[in-house]
Amino acid sequence: MTAVEGLSPQERLILEAIEVELKNSGPGLAHRLDAFNAQAARQGPQRFAAHVSGWEVAGVLAMVVLLCVIMTLLVVSC
Repeated sequence: MTAVEGLSPQERLILEAIEVELKNSGPGLAHRLDAFNAQAARQGPQRFAAHVSGWEVAGVLAMVVLLCVIMTLLVVSC
């Protein structure tokens, strides 16, 4: 089993025990668990992260700057 970051040693032991029980329950399930673990190890911790393009980041940054300018002008004019 791959190391699961963010879990205590006790939680890791519990997870390992569950995995061993599931692997013993059938060869098909054991094969699927091994394939999942191999895929997770290849993809790393960012496998669930959203993929954002540079244009999306630039668009959000532009909106933040625009809103800051508007709010600053609003405060200064009052």
